[in-house]
Amino acid sequence: MGKLLLIIVAVLVVYFIVKSYQRNLQGPPPPRARPKVGEDMVRCAHCGVHHPRSESTLSAGEFFCSEEHRRLHRG
Repeated sequence: MGKLLLIIVAVLVVYFIVKSYQRNLQGPPPPRARPKVGEDMVRCAHCGVHHPRSESTLSAGEFFCSEEHRRLHRG
């Protein structure tokens, strides 16, 4: 029983040494990605839903979430 435990411990030691060696070969981990900078949110003048400014339609100084809401708001 003692020999079995000794073999298990030896195998674990070799395993951890090999893992450590492989980790050192790979080099440092890549830097974490910077969080994205937020975008201004605007409110649709027709339905009130907030969405990114880049996805909105601007008409007569008002923002709309779609062309359909822009047409409905005028009429």
